[in-house]
Amino acid sequence: MDVRSQKPIRLWPAALILGLASAIISVGRLWLANPEALTKVLWAEDGLFPICVNKAGFLACLFDPYAGYLHLLPRLSAGVIALFPVSTWPVVATFLAAVFAGLTTLFTFWWLRRYGFGVVASTAVALLPVITPIVGLESINVIACVYMLMLFLAMVMLAFPLQNFPLWPVAVFFVITSLTIPSMAILLVVLVFQIAVRQIAIRTGGILLLVTALGVVVHWLISQTAEKPRVLQTSVDTLLQWVQAVPTAILTFVPGLGLSPQTIFTNYQSRPSDLISWLVVGGLLVLGVSLVVRHSARNRGIGLLVLAGLALGALPSIVGFANNRYFVVPCLLWAAALVTALDPLLQRSRWWAVGLAGAVIAVVWWPAMPASAWRTTPAPSWPDEVTRVVAQCKTDPGLTERPIFTPFWPPNWGDGLAEPSHPSIPCVVAYKWN
Repeated sequence: MDVRSQKPIRLWPAALILGLASAIISVGRLWLANPEALTKVLWAEDGLFPICVNKAGFLACLFDPYAGYLHLLPRLSAGVIALFPVSTWPVVATFLAAVFAGLTTLFTFWWLRRYGFGVVASTAVALLPVITPIVGLESINVIACVYMLMLFLAMVMLAFPLQNFPLWPVAVFFVITSLTIPSMAILLVVLVFQIAVRQIAIRTGGILLLVTALGVVVHWLISQTAEKPRVLQTSVDTLLQWVQAVPTAILTFVPGLGLSPQTIFTNYQSRPSDLISWLVVGGLLVLGVSLVVRHSARNRGIGLLVLAGLALGALPSIVGFANNRYFVVPCLLWAAALVTALDPLLQRSRWWAVGLAGAVIAVVWWPAMPASAWRTTPAPSWPDEVTRVVAQCKTDPGLTERPIFTPFWPPNWGDGLAEPSHPSIPCVVAYKWN
């Protein structure tokens, strides 16, 4: 029986409650590590983009390429943040990022339940973007990282397409996502596959393919006009770095574990095989392909999650370097694949068995629940930085100042950036901040 043929379920009340819980968790992980983060940490582009709006205007900044990307949704968010007093920007950014997290959870839960997954599996997958340990390293509650949430939700929609597909809302979402992050191009391959195996109707899939491809092309064309485009450095070394980093990313699911050589029982050295990374990547590839070639729509969807995780981590890592941010979406998708694969077992299990398993995971993950010190330490404190800039500008409104955002970013006072997405701000504007 196709699970998509089940009758619609009244899901919005539960989805709304879960979305609210997700937003609270997203902020709570910051608060657990450092309550001052909510009012004093303005993270990187979450501060740079509102500065752009503050000095150059919303429209001038909306489609300004930055590091080779358009970042459409963060740019739209910057227009909202810039409406508020500058000293309150950390609070506003924290609130908006939590809203995005909540909406991601809300729609993920609603989608999976409508597809036919059980309550437990749908809830667990929907909460992954805010509870997974790797998210807390840097990307938790960061507007500039909202593309991770968007790619995760878009991939869930494509892996498990609904029979009564909400075409136009999804089409709009896909266009915004493709204008926010170029990696959306990878999901075009998934979309074509789902059309080919008749999981998505030709008309529906054709419209999604057209609008998403259009967004990707527009993104590429505008980014090519950037004064300082993204530098791509594909090489064998970057491939090896990505392969070596995959097991490390997976091991973040058990905080504290690693693959580095260890001293055991005082006098003995134990080191992992150099082939482990290749075995892990190869195993994921074989697992994904084996699931995709099966006839079950659900198994194909699970396999697509696995393969998309590999692709979405490999592309940015191989053309650049294996940054931890590039493994957030893969880890989310791999965890979602595992949970959805376990759904039949979860639906048959007793409530106490599911609760016990959840408690074990909570115990293992709890040390990583507070976001990292890197993410939550004011560096510098934004209210102090506003005070410094205003004081300096009042001495001479003809000067230009350069605010610094956490984590002491951008380097070299922003000399690697181009206007208008540059931290330089005329004092004639800045001295009025307070």
